[in-house]
Amino acid sequence: MNFDYGNILTSTFQITWKHKVFWGILTIPMLFSFVIFPIAFLYVYFFEEAQTPEISALIVIIYFVLVFAITIISTILQIFALSAVTLGIVRVEKGEGSLKFIDLLQDSRAYFWRQLGVFVIIQFSVGLIFAIFLGFVFAATMVTMGLASLCLQPIMLLLTPFMFLVIGVLEAAHTAVITENLNAWDAVKRGFEIVRDHIWKYIIITVIVYFGVTLIFSFLMFPMFIPLMVFPIFSETGSEILIWVSVVFACIFFPIMAFISAISQTLLKTALDLTYIRLTHKGENQVMI
Repeated sequence: MNFDYGNILTSTFQITWKHKVFWGILTIPMLFSFVIFPIAFLYVYFFEEAQTPEISALIVIIYFVLVFAITIISTILQIFALSAVTLGIVRVEKGEGSLKFIDLLQDSRAYFWRQLGVFVIIQFSVGLIFAIFLGFVFAATMVTMGLASLCLQPIMLLLTPFMFLVIGVLEAAHTAVITENLNAWDAVKRGFEIVRDHIWKYIIITVIVYFGVTLIFSFLMFPMFIPLMVFPIFSETGSEILIWVSVVFACIFFPIMAFISAISQTLLKTALDLTYIRLTHKGENQVMI
């Protein structure tokens, strides 16, 4: 099968640029996840000000409860947003259906539980694989007095392409839920089959988009990291003005970072979703932008 990488990449940039609603949808869960930073700041402040061990223990409990709650809510929002954007990409490719912000969110609710199931299945599977592998590395290292860790270094280099394939399977499964109306388990199997049969296509597309986007946005974001890097120095000086300037800058920085991350995620997601659609729908090779 003739696979046009150039067409996929061109369509990816065109869709991402024209349909900025995808950026907005993906920005929502990222903004919410950043709530953890002011909570961590407040935790450190109140923990240091605590007068008794009982109050310190209460602060720690409240902190971990809040972190757990934010993690759960962020995951739910992330799955909801990914489902809505996947639906939008499918509609763009088919040239039918509404692409309005509210319509995408409302219509994607029908797929939420299956998309969540896909996420849980893949995350659990990957976590189990890593647990077994790291357990083996630990045991082998203990038995061989550290020599095994050196011998296994080449295998560690394979983790990056492995994670690219995991992302490919995840996106393929998310797309299969919508395009083929599959349940979570069948969607994961379908996604795995497509990625397995076209493994190099997925690796090449992911590497090009991921490293290209990372390189570009790293140059854009680096100047904004400088005030955050000097924040600990300001804290040591005790200057409240400098500390508050850093805090205000952080309040500006995190929304911008969330927005840029949403654009990056839209690019990668669009590329992988289009790859799946083009590979499974041979007769539909033209994106209606």
